[in-house]
Formats: sequence, C-alpha cells, structure tokens
Amino acid sequence: MRWLNLLLLTSIVASAPEALALHFVADDLISIDSPVEDDLFAGGNSVNVNSPVDSAVIVGGIVRVDAPIEEDLIVFGGEVDINSDVGGKIVALGGTINLRGRVERNVVMAGGQVRILSSSEIGRDAALSGGDVYNAGNVTGTLWVSAGNFVNAGTAGDVSFQKVEADGGAERSGALISTFSILVILGFFLVGLVLLRLFPGSVSAVDREVRRSPLMTALLGLGLIVATMVLATVSALTVAGLPLALLLLALFVAALLLANLFVSFALGKWISSAANQTLGDLPAFVIGYLVLSLLFLIPYAGSLIELASISLGFGAIFSAVNECRRRS
Repeated sequence: MRWLNLLLLTSIVASAPEALALHFVADDLISIDSPVEDDLFAGGNSVNVNSPVDSAVIVGGIVRVDAPIEEDLIVFGGEVDINSDVGGKIVALGGTINLRGRVERNVVMAGGQVRILSSSEIGRDAALSGGDVYNAGNVTGTLWVSAGNFVNAGTAGDVSFQKVEADGGAERSGALISTFSILVILGFFLVGLVLLRLFPGSVSAVDREVRRSPLMTALLGLGLIVATMVLATVSALTVAGLPLALLLLALFVAALLLANLFVSFALGKWISSAANQTLGDLPAFVIGYLVLSLLFLIPYAGSLIELASISLGFGAIFSAVNECRRRS
C-alpha cells in the first residue's frame, strides 16, 4: 500500500508542471479570499482556502479548504481539513487529515490519523494509509486501507484492509516521528523559500554545478563529507585545533542541511525542462521539493536517494564557492 501511495503521489506531481505554473503564494499566513480561476501554489505555516480555485498544490502546517476546488487538490501539511467539494482527485499527506467534501474522482491520503466523514462521497476509489483510519462516507469504488486501526462506519463498493501490527508504545512513537518529520519537512520548505527570495543568484550558481555533471559532483560531495568529518575529528584532538574543528562542524552541518534544498531546485528545473515547460524559480522549487521529499519516504531506497542528494548538493555547494573564489 505504501508503494502504491508513493507512486501515485510522485506520478501526479511529476506530470503536472504545465498546470502548476501560474499562481504562486508564499507567506507565513495565507488566506485565499478571492476566486482563483487558475492553478494555485500555496506554501506557508497556515493556509486557508475560502474562495473557489481551479486546482491547487498546498504545503502548510495547518491547511483548511473551505471552498470548492474545480479540478485536482494536492495537500502536504501537519493538520489538513478538506471541507468542500473537489472536482478531480485528492492526494494528501499529513499528520491529521479530515475529509468532509464530495470528490469526483480518486482519493489517496496518508497520515497519522486519516478520516473520511459522513458528509463525504468519493466518485471512484480511495487508498488510505495511517495509524488510525476512519471511514463514515460513501466510496463508490474500492476502498484500500493500510492501518494499525480501521473503523468502517460507511459504505464502499469493495473494501481491502491490511492491518499494520504494532504495540502501543511503537504506535505512539510512530505518530510522534510522523508529526515531527512533517514539521521538519515543512520547516526546510520555508527555508528554501527564504533562500530563493534573498539569495537567488547563489541558488542559481549552485544549480549550475548540480546540473553540470551530477555523478562527478555527487562523488566529489561524498568524498568531501568524509574528509571534513576526518579533519574535524583530528582537529578536535588538540586544544589549538578545537576552534577550527568547531568552525568546520558548523559550516559542515549548515551545508548538509541546505544540500537537499539546492537539489530540489535543480530537480524542479529539470522536470519543467523535460516537460517542455518554463517555470519560475519558486514553482520549480516547490515541484522539486515535493518530488524529492516523496522519494525519501520510499523504504530502503529512500535512504540511498537521500545520501545521493546530500552528496550532490554538498559537492555543488563546494564547487560553486570554489568557482566564485576563482573568479574573484
């Protein structure tokens, strides 16, 4: 079930650049109070959709959709409430997800707590994954569920349930880790937006290094990561070298934390180029960040993808700084 959800999420995001290039809003608190006859990107701590929108991709800590979405809705947040109708499909990932509106097509939702409430009707299939899953609505097609606890008080054409076994402590730990992971992902997303706003030239410089020779840059980055760790450890063994070790570690950690953000931007640019679309920097970053975050969730392979991404970003940061120093 997890693989199904991830593949659906990734394929939808990766195939959508043409539709997602037109209306972008990024702020701490976002309220859509006027109709958007276009495709909406919104990213912030709190996002409220109070007027009709053609289609939307939303990333936020708290997300409330209280107005109709004419086509597709893709949501990524800590707490998600979808209270209005959606004319296409829904893809949602979050800590807590509540669906109350009618959906014309398919629904894919994954989170700590996932609920389809009694006012909801789904025109086709629904795939739900979470610690606690509750359905009180009407699913016309098949309802696929993978969960620790599942209560079905509604109806469905067919129900396929896979129980995820876990003891109470593991469930609480898993819920905590899930919520923490979502907040961390959201936090880095906001950091990426700030970088693009304040340092667009630096982001573009690193992007050029990422795309110039990805394999060689990733290998360079991996080697530099190992070398930096060894140098910092050796320096920390002496009193005179301790300040150098601390400085190296601070720069090292900062570069590691930012590495995936630069790779996300480059990935978004590559996706838009592959789809023969021209996207602005912010929409490209959002697409790349969503796709990369989803790839990191793939069991086993996700860890390798994340290592490759960090190595690539770290190597590109070093190369961009070195190129800047050489030109100076």
